[in-house]
Amino acid sequence: MVDSSRFKLSPFASILLLLFLVAIGFVLFLAIGVLVAALITGNWEFTSLISGDASSFQGLMALRIIQIFQTIGVFLFPALVFAIILSKRPFAMLGFKSANRDFFWLSAILMFFSMPAINLIASINAEIPMPQWMVEMEQAAEALTKAFMITENYGIFALNLLMVGVLPALGEELFFRGVLQKFFCKQLGSNFLGVVLTALIFSAVHLQFQGFIPRFLLGMVFGYLFVWTGSIWIPILMHFINNSLAVMVYFMIGRGLIPAETDTIGGLAELWQMGVISLVISVVLLWVIRKKAVT
Repeated sequence: MVDSSRFKLSPFASILLLLFLVAIGFVLFLAIGVLVAALITGNWEFTSLISGDASSFQGLMALRIIQIFQTIGVFLFPALVFAIILSKRPFAMLGFKSANRDFFWLSAILMFFSMPAINLIASINAEIPMPQWMVEMEQAAEALTKAFMITENYGIFALNLLMVGVLPALGEELFFRGVLQKFFCKQLGSNFLGVVLTALIFSAVHLQFQGFIPRFLLGMVFGYLFVWTGSIWIPILMHFINNSLAVMVYFMIGRGLIPAETDTIGGLAELWQMGVISLVISVVLLWVIRKKAVT
C-alpha cells in the first residue's frame, strides 16, 4: 500500500495541531460571521451582535448567521485543513468513499424509526437530578432553539435547514468521526474505545446535559456505522436526517400543521410505548446493518 501521508506527527503534536486549527477557525469565522451579520441586519454594534437578541427578527437573523459561520470555523475548517496538512489524499483520509447503496437506505430507515426512541431516552435523561446552573443552561438553550426553529417563513426554514441540518452534519461528522475517531481508534488500538471516547466528546461539546445520553448514543451509532462501512457519507446522512427532521417538525408546528407535542412523541409523557417499539426496531436495524457489513 502506498503511504499517502505528507509527514508524520506524534499523537501529541497532532492534537495540538487540531486544537490550534479549531482556535484559528473560531476566531476567524466568528469575525466573518459578525461582519456578514452586521452587513445583512444593519446593526454595527458588534457586542450586541455577539451577545445576541433572540427577542427580535433581526437579532435572531444575526444569531443564525453567526452560528452558520461558527459551525464552519470550529468543525468543518479544522477537519479539512488538518487532513490537507497531513495527507496527500485528504478526502480519502476523512472517509469520503463510496458505500453499498443498501447502507444508505438502511441507515435512513434506521434514523427515521429511531426518533421516538431518542425522545424516550431524552425524557429519561431529563429525569436525572442536575445542579440548578445546568437546569438554567438547559432552559436557556431550549428557549433559544425554539426561537430559532419555530417559524412560518419558508426562507427562514431553508436557512434553518442549512444551519441545523446541512452544516452540522457535514462539519461535525468530518471533525468527530473523520478526524477524532480515526485518531483515537488508531492510538488506543481499539475501535470500541475510539468510538466511545469520540461519542463522549461529541455529546459533551454540545453543552446540553439533559440530552447528553441520547446524543452520546447517537454518536456511538454514527461512529460504528463509519467503522462498519468505511464511508463518512453514512454518518453524514444520518446526522442530516436527525437534525433536519427536528427543523421540519418545528416548522410544521410554527405553521399550526401539527400539535406542539409532536416533537416529544415516544417520550415518557407522550406515547412512551412508541419509544419502546422504536428502540426495538432500531436495535434490529443496527444488527441488520452490522451483519451486512461483515458479509
